[in-house]
Amino acid sequence: LHVRSRRQRQMCIRDRGCSATKKMQEPNAALDQMMNERAFNIKVKSAEPQLTQAMSQVANSGLIPPGNSISRIDVTGSGYYIKVQGDSVSAELPYFGERQMGGGYDSDAGIHFEGIAKDLEISKDETKQNYTVRFSIDSKSEVYFVTTIVGNNATSTSAISSSQRNRIRYSGDVQDLVKTP
Repeated sequence: LHVRSRRQRQMCIRDRGCSATKKMQEPNAALDQMMNERAFNIKVKSAEPQLTQAMSQVANSGLIPPGNSISRIDVTGSGYYIKVQGDSVSAELPYFGERQMGGGYDSDAGIHFEGIAKDLEISKDETKQNYTVRFSIDSKSEVYFVTTIVGNNATSTSAISSSQRNRIRYSGDVQDLVKTP
């Protein structure tokens, strides 16, 4: 039995570098298969806009629904998604934030894309047992750059920036495309 001093325990907890407190991530075979086959759907649960002065003014105006904040807006059950199937990608997402240019009168304010991804890359971090998915895609009048981190527990965080909008993040759950209704 190894006895640690109080300072060692505090450092261990703070740094999370102590082998006694670290949990090894077990591989997730179902997630590995989805990533290898490039066939998955991310069911988006929340949007996290980039905080700016204009967004703070929106928050102060009372336009944010109860239970939400300007830094996290719950969209659970609204049907928003990011889908990867082979080299094809598609998304239907809400957008909360500032647009730098463009838009027009008949354009939708959300983020919508569908087509063949440019430079689609899926890589695994063996230490953390998570995946990074990166790609870009052209849409009608802008280019989207997407980076998604998929955790071993099949949760995800996606950061999307574009040629015309401020960055926004989305959190969600990853589902097998074959099993997605």
